[in-house]
Amino acid sequence: MCLLMRDLPAKLYWISKNENENKKKKKRLIVRKDKKRNSNLLFHSDNIDAMDYLFKHGFSERIDLIYIDPPFWSGEKYFHRIKNVQNVAFEDVWKHEINNYLDMIYPRLCAIQKLISRSGSIFIHLDWHIVHYVKIIMDEIFGHENFRNEILVKRGRRKNLLYQFHSIDRMHSANDTILWYSKSASTKFSHPLAKYTSNSKWMGFWSNVNRPTMRYDIFGIVLERGQWKWCKSRALKAIENYKLYKERFSSIPLEQYWIQTNKELEFIRKREGIKYAEYWIPPKTHRVLDNVWMDIETYNYSTGYDTEKHTELLERIIGQFSKVGDLVADFFCGSGTTLLVAQKLARKWIGCDSSLSAMEVTKRRLEDSKFSLINITSL
Repeated sequence: MCLLMRDLPAKLYWISKNENENKKKKKRLIVRKDKKRNSNLLFHSDNIDAMDYLFKHGFSERIDLIYIDPPFWSGEKYFHRIKNVQNVAFEDVWKHEINNYLDMIYPRLCAIQKLISRSGSIFIHLDWHIVHYVKIIMDEIFGHENFRNEILVKRGRRKNLLYQFHSIDRMHSANDTILWYSKSASTKFSHPLAKYTSNSKWMGFWSNVNRPTMRYDIFGIVLERGQWKWCKSRALKAIENYKLYKERFSSIPLEQYWIQTNKELEFIRKREGIKYAEYWIPPKTHRVLDNVWMDIETYNYSTGYDTEKHTELLERIIGQFSKVGDLVADFFCGSGTTLLVAQKLARKWIGCDSSLSAMEVTKRRLEDSKFSLINITSL
């Protein structure tokens, strides 16, 4: 019985989940679309209505990348500041606690799953308040096999003030979380890269990982434990490469020789007095990213919003995980940073927000862009 249960997908249940699935209200909507014909669309509406519009106009499985920054279930009010005046931008406050939040997010994630292309991805930006609940919902909707990474990013302007107190009930939270899911488990991506500079260097070729099949003989050394880092054929080729360099080209630095040979050769050497062989690591201008993104800013405050995301974050997501000409969407677009970056990186885009002030800020930031504005209101 336990073995069978392991194969069942985990689901999150809350009091009103099934009630809301069975009582979907039909709304009468008024759609006002400007006369411009553009591939970029900006919706001023409830995002569930915007997604319904997209379904009716052939956008199922058309969107290649979606980034959303929904409410965090923080229980706080967020402000839009202009000079010395501040107004409430939105309230992340939910009556009846978590049920209402889950009732809001669940149908929207279901709709998003149907809009994403078969090779597409979604990045959901949250924090510790609700991310664990949304993770279970995403596993249900997208399938746990399509979960790619939990990405940790910097929080905004939140100082650690805990030192003021004699005792604490928790540690300071220094990160937000982005959940990355794909539509299909078979989709592959290029290595995500970040700028990084390092000089060439020699490193030990021995590893303490214990694989007996990688203990072949080189330089008369047969390992009794651990392993060599590369397969035998690759290692022997690298040894020959270095031998040729020493015999015929040692008058020039090894790095120069590597450049002149199209940066393709690998090298292994054995020095007297050093126990194991060494392999040469070329200079680097980039590094492969992992899931901890503390090297870039997450928040910006150029438009006066407490929750405005930084272009560095969106440039990394859109630039690394979509291609030129792809369709990018943000259904909680706020001040429009996702759309601005998508435009800059030559992607098509769809944005949506229900806030009038957010619309005004977004339109102002996109004044040099071509897009169609669609207003959807319900009766």
